[in-house]
Amino acid sequence: MTIWKRGLCTALFATATSHVGMAIVPASAQVSATRFDWPAQDLATTLRAIARQGGREILFADADVHGKRSPAVRGSFTIEQAVRLSLDGSDLTVEEQAGALVVRAHPRVHADDAAETDITVTGTRIRGATGPSPVIVVSRRGLEEQGIPDMASVSRIIPQNFTGGQNPGVAGGGDQGGYNNINNATTLNLRGLGSDATLTLINGHRLPYDAVNQGVDISTIPLVALDRIEVIADGASALYGSDAVGGVANLLLRRDYDGLQLSARGGGSTEGGNVQQQYSGVGGKRWAGGGFMAALDYSKATPIYADERSYSRGLTPSQMLGTGSRQVSAVLTGHQDLASWISFELDAQLADRRSRKGNAFTATAPVTTYGQLSLPVTRSYAVTPSLHLRPGGGWEGTLQVTDGESSTVSTAYRYLNGPPQIGRSAYDNHLTNVEASAEGPLVHLPGGDVRLAIGGGYRRFQLGINVRSTSGGVTRVTRDAVERRESLFGYGELSLPLIGPANRMPLIEALRLSAAVRYERYAGIDAVATPKLGLVYAPHRAITLKYSWGRSFKIPTLNQVNQAREVYLLSGSSFSPQPNPPLPAGSTVLLLSGGNPDLRAERATSSTLSAEFRPIRGLRIEASWFDIDYRGRIASAISDFSTALTNPLARDFVVYAPGASVQQGLIAGAPLGLQNQTTQPYDPALVAAVVDTSLRNTARERDRGVDLAIDYSADLPGDSQLQIGGSASYLDAKRQTIAGQPWERRAGVIFTPPHFRARGSATWRTQLVQLSASLNYADSNLDNRYTQATDVGAFTTLDLGGAFRPAIDHGPLRGIELRVAVQNLLNEEPDPIRNAAASAIPFDSTNQSPIGRFVSVTVTKQW
Repeated sequence: MTIWKRGLCTALFATATSHVGMAIVPASAQVSATRFDWPAQDLATTLRAIARQGGREILFADADVHGKRSPAVRGSFTIEQAVRLSLDGSDLTVEEQAGALVVRAHPRVHADDAAETDITVTGTRIRGATGPSPVIVVSRRGLEEQGIPDMASVSRIIPQNFTGGQNPGVAGGGDQGGYNNINNATTLNLRGLGSDATLTLINGHRLPYDAVNQGVDISTIPLVALDRIEVIADGASALYGSDAVGGVANLLLRRDYDGLQLSARGGGSTEGGNVQQQYSGVGGKRWAGGGFMAALDYSKATPIYADERSYSRGLTPSQMLGTGSRQVSAVLTGHQDLASWISFELDAQLADRRSRKGNAFTATAPVTTYGQLSLPVTRSYAVTPSLHLRPGGGWEGTLQVTDGESSTVSTAYRYLNGPPQIGRSAYDNHLTNVEASAEGPLVHLPGGDVRLAIGGGYRRFQLGINVRSTSGGVTRVTRDAVERRESLFGYGELSLPLIGPANRMPLIEALRLSAAVRYERYAGIDAVATPKLGLVYAPHRAITLKYSWGRSFKIPTLNQVNQAREVYLLSGSSFSPQPNPPLPAGSTVLLLSGGNPDLRAERATSSTLSAEFRPIRGLRIEASWFDIDYRGRIASAISDFSTALTNPLARDFVVYAPGASVQQGLIAGAPLGLQNQTTQPYDPALVAAVVDTSLRNTARERDRGVDLAIDYSADLPGDSQLQIGGSASYLDAKRQTIAGQPWERRAGVIFTPPHFRARGSATWRTQLVQLSASLNYADSNLDNRYTQATDVGAFTTLDLGGAFRPAIDHGPLRGIELRVAVQNLLNEEPDPIRNAAASAIPFDSTNQSPIGRFVSVTVTKQW
C-alpha cells in the first residue's frame, strides 16, 4: 500500500469503520481549481504527483495500480477531478473517506478492502484489518467548517461523550456532580464513566496525566496541528492497556505540511463575556523521503460573570459561570527516511495555560469578600521519537520512547470576611513510556493473510503533590509527597481472514475473526490480563456486521491510593436515625476518609454489536448496541455517613466501642491529626464508634445503549458538493455503591449524562463558498434531589458557519479565506434548577452551557 502524505498513517477506509456524520469533510483543496500539467505515465507516479501538488492525502494499494498507465492530466481541475481523469480507462474508482481520497478496484467488498493496505485503524494493531469496534472519525477541516475553534470545544459535539467532569464549562465544582477541575483542563469522558476511564492517545502513544485524575488534557493541542480524531467507544484494554474502559480517543496530528498558513480569530457572546481572540500558525516543508510540521497557537478568553446572564442575576455579580484563560501551545512533528528499510519520526508538544476562576460562597457578597479566587498555571510537554523498521516479508516494527510532564500550580485566595487565606496546590505528573512492537503476515489463506501484531514495553509515571496554606502569616503543609508507579506490559493480536475476495460465496462476502490479549503488571498494585475477541461478517457487499467482546481495566490513580487519611470527630447527634439502643448522651464518633493502599484494579466486561448498511453510493447507515459491566469501581462504601449507624449494608465499615489504642493509631496515621468538629474536647472514653468512609473497590456500574450514524454525500451540478451527517447516542446507565444496595440511575438525572444526545450537520461547498449548519440536542434530565422531582428541560442549539475563498491567483489576497461562525444562533438558555443554597449555580452546567449565542470571525492566509 502506498500512503501519500505519511501523516495519514491511519486514515482508514472510513466507509467500513467510521461515524463520519460528525465532521468528515474534505480539505479546501478539493473545491479549489489547481493547474496540472502531467504527461501520460505510470499511474502511481501521477497519483503521487497530484497528491504532492494539491496537498491532499491519496491512498491506493500497490497491487491495484501496478502496471497501469495514466493519461495526460493537463488543465485546471479540483484534486478529485484530476484523480478521476488519471483513472480514465481503468477499473479503478476514487472515493473521499475520512478527509482522504481512496483509490481502489471496483467492485469490491468494503469489509475486505483494508486487507491489502498498510493502513492501521484505531481499535486494532493489524495493518489493513477492519476492527470489530465502530470508529468515530472527526476531521480538522470538518471542525473548522462548522465553526469549532479548538480542541476544548470538540468534547461538546461528540454524542458519546459526557461534558461533565474535567471541562472548563462546568461551573461551581463538585456541586455540579463532576470532578473538581483544578486547572481549567478539558478531558474526554466517554459514556460518562469518568475521564480516568477514557484513554486519550496522541498519534497512538500516551501522554502524562493531568492534575490528580488519570485524564489527558486535549485542549493543549492546537487545532491547526490536528489531522483528525478517531474514537472507539468500546473497551480496548486488550490493545492499549489501563484506562480504556469507556473507550479510546486517538488524536492524529499532521505528519508534515508544505507551506505556511496564518489565521486570526475574534469573537464573543452576544449576551456579554467570553470575549475570545486566537492566533494560529502552521508551517512546514516536504522533501524526498521526509518532511515536518510546526504549529503554534495563542488564545485568550474572558470570563462569563453571573450578572451577564438573566437566569443567574440572583447570584453575586462576581460569580463566574465561565472561567478566563490564556494559553500558548505548540506542536512539532516530522519524519525522515534513513534508508529503504528504516525511518525516523518525531512528535513534540509544549503548552502553557493560565486561568482565573471565581466562586462565591454567598449570593450577596463578592468573591473577594466571601468566596474563593483560584489562579491555576499549567505547563506541559511531551516528546516521542520513534524508529520504524521494515525488515522484509511484509513485516514492520516500531520502537518508540515517550517522555512527558504536566505540572499544575494553583494559588487560591480564600476570603472569609477578612484577609485571605492563601492556599497553594502543586501537582506534577511525569511519564516515561518505552514500547516496541511488530506486525506482519504469518501465513496466507484463501481469505487473505493471517496477520500478527505483538509488542511490549515499560511505563513509569509519578505524581508529586504539595499542598500548603498560609493564614495569619503561618504556613502549614498539609501534603507533600511524590508517588511513583511502574508497569511492564506485553500484548498480541491475531487477525484471521476466513473468507475474502478470492473465496467469497453466497451470503458470505467476507468473514474475519480477531483475538487480542494484553498482560500488565503494576508493582505492588495488581497484575491484569485482558482478552478481546472480534468478528467481522459481510453477508452482502453493502452490509457489514461486527461483534466484539472483551475485558478492560483501570488501575487506581496515584491520588486514590495515596490520598491522605483524615480523621474527624463528630457529635453522636449528627447521626440520624439513631441505632437501637441510641448512643449515650455526649457520645462522639470518629469518621475516617481518604485513600487506601489496598485498592486494586477496576474491571469491566464490554460487548458491542454493530451493523453497517450502504444501500447506494454516498450513503452509509450504522447502528451499534453496547453493554458495559463495570465492577470494582473505586468509591466510598458509605454514601451518606449520617445513616451509617443504622444502615445494615454499612455494618462492615462501622466499629463500635473502639479502644483508646485503636483510636490513637488511627489519629497517628492522619497527617492533620484529629479534626474536632464538635464543641467538646476529645475524650477517647466518649467515642462510641468509628465509621470508615475511605475509598474501596465496592461500586458497580452497568451501561447499555445504542449509537446511530447516518452520512450522505453527493456531487451536485455546478461543481458543488453536499454532505449531510447525523450521529446520536442513547444511554441507560445505573450504579450500585456496594453489593445489596438498590441501583441508582446514572443517566437521565441531573448532573449525569442525558439518556439521548444527537448532532446533525449539513455542508454545501463550491470552489468559492462553503456553508454549514449543525443542530445539537441534549435530552431532558430528571431533578430528583427533592421530594417532588421535576424535569430539567432539553437543550437544543443551532450553529451556522460559512466561508468565502476569493478566486484570486495573484497578489496579496491569494490564498485568503474569510470565515464567519455563529454558535447557538437562537440563543438557547439553560433551564433553571432548584437549589438549597442561594449561592449555587442555578442550572445544570454539566449538560447545558451559559455561553449563549457566540459569533466569531476568522481570517486565514496561505502561502
